[in-house]
Amino acid sequence: MSGEPPAPALEGVWQYPLFEALYGRRSRRFALGFEIVEGSLRHASRAAPLPLSELEEALLVAAGVGITGTPLWDMGRPVALRLDDGRTFPSTSRGRRTGLFFTNDAGVFVIDPTATTQTTRQIVLDVYRRHRRSLRAGRLDIARAVPPFFGHNLWDSNMPGATLFMPVVDLSLTLIGLISQLVDGERGRFVRGHGGGMHIVDDRHGGRPAGTELWLRSGLIDVAKVLPLSLLERHACYFMFSEPAAICQNIFLATEALGLGGWMHCGFLSLRVLEALGFRFADGGAPAGWPNPVGFDGVLEGYCPPYFPTMDAAVEAALIRLSREAPIIEITDEGLACTKAICTYIYDTYGRFPATVDTMHLMWFMQAHHLDLDFYDQFFKAGAYGHTHMTHMSTWHS
Repeated sequence: MSGEPPAPALEGVWQYPLFEALYGRRSRRFALGFEIVEGSLRHASRAAPLPLSELEEALLVAAGVGITGTPLWDMGRPVALRLDDGRTFPSTSRGRRTGLFFTNDAGVFVIDPTATTQTTRQIVLDVYRRHRRSLRAGRLDIARAVPPFFGHNLWDSNMPGATLFMPVVDLSLTLIGLISQLVDGERGRFVRGHGGGMHIVDDRHGGRPAGTELWLRSGLIDVAKVLPLSLLERHACYFMFSEPAAICQNIFLATEALGLGGWMHCGFLSLRVLEALGFRFADGGAPAGWPNPVGFDGVLEGYCPPYFPTMDAAVEAALIRLSREAPIIEITDEGLACTKAICTYIYDTYGRFPATVDTMHLMWFMQAHHLDLDFYDQFFKAGAYGHTHMTHMSTWHS
């Protein structure tokens, strides 16, 4: 590719010391073509914006969501479908339920969350091209207003020349999986051998059983092990919300190795951004609330209506991922039926799934861009940027 850096530069990125990246990491917001018009750091860049090269983006994506090989699964109760697709970020869903969307001057894209090709330094650009899916031409049009932005980010977020990464996470599959493994007292990974499954109750409706009466009588569920629905859904958040943060941190650390600027930020209202991206929204449910983002058609679809006709069908689709044949048996027929009943109760009662939180969440932006070093030389002491930033243009764009 034209303008590709010499091989030692690419090797230097791959071998960049971890602790150098950790302790050198800074939010560096002022890029080529940017301008600050208020405060004591007023400055207008004299350079034109410079978009990231395809290889620069490929390396950032490889750091954020790269496929690294075989997970160890070194546990007494291993999960089903142990495949060779470990990720650069920790995941409770094998990395399949967080989609990395991003935008640059050329368009809006997503990295296929179901991709399985392992990333290596020799094929990093090829893998990026293979996994990248174009959604539309032109930079994502996020209204430059308050809202959706918070005022302090209007001057620098999603500006020309920058690449803005937007990891979106789905809670629906994780919630179904949690329910199945917590209520199945016979074979559930989280409870078997400990006296019965968890008793999920609807704490917003007086603590009544969340569709589980039949299995309370059968003994599959231990009535004493009460788990409020709101706490269960909060725990699904705990399972998943670390993923987008870890992805952004990985990309952030990689900017140090490359000599790029950028920063993580959450000063925006996510529903407006999801709407701009093209996510599908469902009615807010009962009681009436804000519309619920349920998925992006054909890319990241929630395990709930309207993508499935019923929650029974959604549960079947979700749990088909779990082996039900020896030696890896993850759920009994009773456990499956109970899981369906709970998920149907949630949807029928609240008109949405999950009940108390949105299906899809966008919590972080991670922006990467080319720094305007003149700004830092004018306003900051030596050490505001490192050797990789100092030499980036001569190494990568000469």
